[in-house]
Amino acid sequence: MQPLTFVHLSDSHLVTDPDSVGTGFVSALAATEALLREIEALPAPIEFLLNTGDVNHDPRREDDYRRTLELYSRLDVPVYFLPGNHDRSDWLQRRLLGREVTGPHADQEFEAGGVQFLLLDSTVPQEEGGHGRLEPEQLAWLEGRCAASDSRPLVVALHHNPLSLGVSWPEELILRNGEALHEVLTLARHRLRLVLYGHIHESVLTLRDGIACHSVRGSWFQLRTWYGQASLGPEPLQWPGYNLVTLTERDTFVRHCRLRL
Repeated sequence: MQPLTFVHLSDSHLVTDPDSVGTGFVSALAATEALLREIEALPAPIEFLLNTGDVNHDPRREDDYRRTLELYSRLDVPVYFLPGNHDRSDWLQRRLLGREVTGPHADQEFEAGGVQFLLLDSTVPQEEGGHGRLEPEQLAWLEGRCAASDSRPLVVALHHNPLSLGVSWPEELILRNGEALHEVLTLARHRLRLVLYGHIHESVLTLRDGIACHSVRGSWFQLRTWYGQASLGPEPLQWPGYNLVTLTERDTFVRHCRLRL
């Protein structure tokens, strides 16, 4: 395979009021616009951009996603979106994915540069809370692909953190059946390059059974955790970030990038 480079970002939390700063130090819109300008100016070409959810923040109407699409359309590469717990999956599918909603999940599969990508919609109805869950039919769909006789490198992505971070306060927001997901992924660990997710607004690598799970800094505001942490701690450096991922025949590179605002 030829080297494949793409951008992973997450949690832009675009709000209806473009001037709202909310919990960040700049508006979500200003932070995302700055990130996209940075990505446009990268010295090496990228194949696509992957946004792993919380694209919008509690959208009030479907048209909010039309404005989001206009914002990302400045990039001259495909953009793949997954919903997060703050998104409306049906609106996101129609407006950002350009497809009719035929089921409750926005799971996706595509190939780029000889690499298989499986995107899992881990969201539950917002009234149930901010945690994630994969339904039995989603795990069965994934298992069929992980158990298949397939030599392609594999990348899996979702919004929620699939495994515990060893931090007590965000445990209720985790993917509730992440252990079941991990067991399915072990079927393909000989070719699984990495699992990508957002949700936690920081860059963390979790390595278990040879499977590497990488999160990404938020596109808007940042959090910071450490092992055994009992309460939310401040992150003084609130610069937004993204991951620049390169896959080669033998190696997987994940560069954690920050943008000074």
